[in-house]
Amino acid sequence: MKIDFIHYPYAFTNDGKRIDVREIEGNPHVGVVLEVVNDKYRVKGISNDSDCVGGVCPIK
Repeated sequence: MKIDFIHYPYAFTNDGKRIDVREIEGNPHVGVVLEVVNDKYRVKGISNDSDCVGGVCPIK
């Protein structure tokens, strides 16, 4: 899953989940891919989205 929007203290993902950013290991920001490990969220990497230039995504 990928973070599409952050409105502190929540991150909203592309699959409709709302996650408390304090529960995410790593540096959560728009465009990162999250993985679930033992019921916890961890930053896996950065997704390549051609619509998000420089990590700034247009409003959908």
